[in-house]
Amino acid sequence: MGRKLVSKSKPQRKHRKGILFGIPFLLFACGVALISIGSYNYLRSAFYISGLFSHNDYKSTVQLKKPAGQKPAIQNKITFPRYGEKFADLIIDKVSINIPVFHGDSEEQLLKGAGHFNGSKFPGEGSNVVLAGHRNSVFKGLKNVSKGDIIVLNTTYGKYVYKISEIKIVKGTDNSIVQPLDTEKLTLYTCYPFVYIGNAPNRYVVFSVLVEGTPIKELEQKGGSN
Repeated sequence: MGRKLVSKSKPQRKHRKGILFGIPFLLFACGVALISIGSYNYLRSAFYISGLFSHNDYKSTVQLKKPAGQKPAIQNKITFPRYGEKFADLIIDKVSINIPVFHGDSEEQLLKGAGHFNGSKFPGEGSNVVLAGHRNSVFKGLKNVSKGDIIVLNTTYGKYVYKISEIKIVKGTDNSIVQPLDTEKLTLYTCYPFVYIGNAPNRYVVFSVLVEGTPIKELEQKGGSN
């Protein structure tokens, strides 16, 4: 006699179908969760990339705002922007960068353009001018700049031209790049690597020396912009 075939029961079939449909759904859910966690950490760190550095509360060397109702003195003072205000345009023709620059480096400023590190000097003050930007938006072109390239800052009080002198990668906790200097330099930095999910461990830093631009003290004596 032949062996009698026993048909599979309906509960077993349903169980197999449940597994077949359940495994892909579980994998999909895990993938979404991992991407969400990674994106959250990335955005949180990107919005505050300069917050990893210690802020040095040294003040501007010139008066920030003229007292209301005061008559102009012989020496005109340059009026600097308030926190969050735009005061310049950053131009790097080599990599087609032309972006607004705002005073301040919090989430609000970095979403709109480059942020001027709160505590560093302004162009023309003869020290370290520090600008931060997102690696996936305004500063994504920095990876293509080279030593000798020209950077222009068109401020509300004059034009300042810089030449790239050095490019290096530092740890995210290295605050030496934002320290004041005896001569004027422009420091641009962003998170590194440029393609990275989560908290990028390093910073991509572009250093430039001033090659053209009138010192603020001279502008005050002239009574205008350069």
